Amino acid sequence: MYFVAFLLALPGIVIAQNLVLIGGNLKDDNAGIWTMMVEKAGGPGIANIGVVLASPNNDAEGAKAVDNFVRIYGAKAASIISLGKADSSSQEVADRVRNYTGIFLVDDSEKSNLVKILRPSGVDSLVLKAIKSVMSNGGMVAGNSAIMGNSVVIHSGDSMNALVEGTKYEESFSGKRIPLAYCKSGGLGFLNNYVLDSHFSDKGREMRLIRTLLDSRDLPGIGTSKGLGVDENTALVISNPLSKPVGKVITAEVSLSGVFFVDVSTVPAESSSKATYEKIPFSFFTVNDTIDLTSGEVTYASWKIPIAGEEWFEDAIPSSDIFSAETPSEWRQTNRRLIDCKEVNVTCTSLSSVRPRFQVFFDRLEAVGFGADIPNDPKKTYVASYRNMLATIKPLEA
Repeated sequence: MYFVAFLLALPGIVIAQNLVLIGGNLKDDNAGIWTMMVEKAGGPGIANIGVVLASPNNDAEGAKAVDNFVRIYGAKAASIISLGKADSSSQEVADRVRNYTGIFLVDDSEKSNLVKILRPSGVDSLVLKAIKSVMSNGGMVAGNSAIMGNSVVIHSGDSMNALVEGTKYEESFSGKRIPLAYCKSGGLGFLNNYVLDSHFSDKGREMRLIRTLLDSRDLPGIGTSKGLGVDENTALVISNPLSKPVGKVITAEVSLSGVFFVDVSTVPAESSSKATYEKIPFSFFTVNDTIDLTSGEVTYASWKIPIAGEEWFEDAIPSSDIFSAETPSEWRQTNRRLIDCKEVNVTCTSLSSVRPRFQVFFDRLEAVGFGADIPNDPKKTYVASYRNMLATIKPLEA
């Protein structure tokens, strides 16, 4: 980090900060994301990456990450830092952390052990301050997207729980249904003004993010109306996350996954009590799209073209399990089809065996879509991005 420190001392020199929000379940062969992490940490032959673990339960995952960084993807060095509560307040450990050019955070559960260890009682530990200094000095910090923000961290619950029960703040519950729960003290603080989630489309978490935003948006200091959900084996690579954050979507070589964006600022407060939500605007961005997280401006991948007037399908396909209770990625697949068909709306429902039931009406009249076949893919896999799709959600009468 000595060269970076020298550059910081020069007047007028600005060093880019680098944050990698990973949607979970990162595969060893996802060269795009692993290579990007090494590059943002200094590049092959230079990057020195600390792999931070919250518990012994993920020692094997940590060792695999070290091997991937060095042997497969060309980092100069990588080593494990295993943390307990005492370690996070250690000056010796903090000094060691500052010598890395990149940090890879390994969290082992939705209970966010790393947040508890690195930010006990909502206060940055010495080690978390050191990790932030790595990023502010031009290095890279990567980890599960759900714990990386300044706003609330979602601990548990799914989209149906969100609709029926709303949010709670405790971590243990009695009763048949486990409510959606979040931590009011926030996450690790690498990105402001967004509630973040992971394993997103794969586990049908769209409504749980929307309800969390509605219930927490007025919290002092960390409340926000905007949320980002990152799919599995996918990353949003953000430059300058604490000043002028701009994110780029990175996926596996051939993938339909991406990043979900929603802003509930126009949704009335009484919507939650009625479990009725009118025209929630949401967007979905796929590989190589770039998002200015301050202005909301989107730059689609140069090889994608406008979908309007070139729709491939005649009709939309409604889902009867739109919140993915038993089948993955229903919301994503339904809207991927809708943006690329000649119909302008589609009506979906939640699973018939789960009570109460809900209806979700998707409308693309105001949406803008871009798509194309993935370059150099022999199977010509088509990916589509869209902005400003509208969702109206309401209970179905018995």
